[in-house]
Parts: sequence; C-alpha cells; structure tokens
Amino acid sequence: MYPTLFRIGDISVSSFSVMVLIAFLIAYVLGEGEFKRKGMNSNLTDLLLIACVLGGLGGAKLLFLYQQVSIRDFFSDPMRYMASGFTFLGGLTGAIALIWLVTQMKRVSFLKVLDTIAPVLVLAYAVGRIGCFLVGDDYGVPSNLPWAVSFPNGSPPTFETVHPTQIYDTISMTLVFIYLWSIRKRPYPVGWLTAITFIILGVQRFLIEFLRTTTPSFIPGLTQAQLISIVMVLIGLVMIYRIKYGSARGEASQNS
Repeated sequence: MYPTLFRIGDISVSSFSVMVLIAFLIAYVLGEGEFKRKGMNSNLTDLLLIACVLGGLGGAKLLFLYQQVSIRDFFSDPMRYMASGFTFLGGLTGAIALIWLVTQMKRVSFLKVLDTIAPVLVLAYAVGRIGCFLVGDDYGVPSNLPWAVSFPNGSPPTFETVHPTQIYDTISMTLVFIYLWSIRKRPYPVGWLTAITFIILGVQRFLIEFLRTTTPSFIPGLTQAQLISIVMVLIGLVMIYRIKYGSARGEASQNS
C-alpha cells in the first residue's frame, strides 16, 4: 500500500490523486479519438472532461458525505472528510448530470454522447480503483483467502486481512471495457450501448456489495449502493425496451 506516491518538498502527492489524474487523461484521449471516428465535434471532449471532473468528483464526494459522515462530525473536522472518501455511484450520477448539461448547451444528442464515452468511463473507473487500493480505501469484509490483504494505514485502518474489492472492481471493469470496446462499432441504435453499460455496472456493483461493509438501506440485507444499482439496471432495461419498441413501431409504420 502506497498512500503517498512521492513528495515534492513539503508537498505530498497521494497515489489516489495520481491514479485519478491518469484515469481522466485516458478517458480524454480515448474519448477524443471516438468523437473523431464518429464524425462528431471533437471540441466537445474538453467540455466533457471538465463535466466529468467536476460532476464526478463532486457527486462522489457528496454521496460519500451523505452516507458516511454526520453533519456534526463534518463541521468538527471538515478538511479531514474533504480530503478523502469518494463514492463511485455518486460520481457517475454527477458526471452524467453535467454531461447532460453540456449536450443541452451544445445541442447534441445526449444518448449519442453517452454511447461514445460509455466504454471510456468504464476504463477510467477501473484505473481509479487502483488508487483506492493504494490508499487503502473501499476495501471489503474480512477474509482468509490467499490474496486477502490488510490496510494498517488505510482509511479507515484495518489490521485484519480483507477482500481487496478495489482490485476486483479493476479486473471486472477492465473486462467490461474490453467487451464494450469490441462491440462499439456495431450498428446498434442510439442509446443501446449506454443501456448495456448501465445494466452491467448495476449488476457488478450489486454483487460486489456483498463483499463490502457499506451503508445499509431501509430494506434489510441491502445497502444503499445496491438500491442504486437496482435502479441503474431498471433504467437500462427500460431504455432497451423503448429502443426495441420504437424500432418495431417504426418498421410497422413503414410497412403499412
């Protein structure tokens, strides 16, 4: 575990910050290439990067604070909680919200943009999770498996060996990226790739939550993240239904 990657004088650079930066750079480079390939305005990439940074980090921080920190604790030591702790689903929601805002400002198809960057965002998530592992954040429940690890300097520290769920996320999301990247050129209807991404992300997060100790929901046995995951899957299924229904209705009107 390497929470501090290197120091420049009195300034320490955290491994999490470096991995997040690498994740955004990868997303920018691949996203720009995809916009050019599809004949879309590649200048959108700059605005979308800003949207993903502000919405992603802002949304991730807000959901983390909502789930993990009481108002009294936050105001007693705000810098402690602002410096660490992020929640992926909050970041995804915040990023999508600002991406929608950018598409409305530029008058481009929101779903077409999401289809273009969906595989890239998945890869960025996979890279960012490496940062979580290096700082000892978002780990799983205790485990005696051979690859279980402890995080004595983690956030929070643990001397028990636990599931390295951050690495599970990195591996699974890398595989998801490879799959999405391999099918991205197929002539799917607009919104199809986004819907598939929502479903896969929702299922993956729902399952990984069984190996983590996170904020419980009002439904016994389920966490808040699992409820959000269920909503993501439902959104994806509704999108697929509407795409198929719309296509079938269009073909019927042409044949009539």
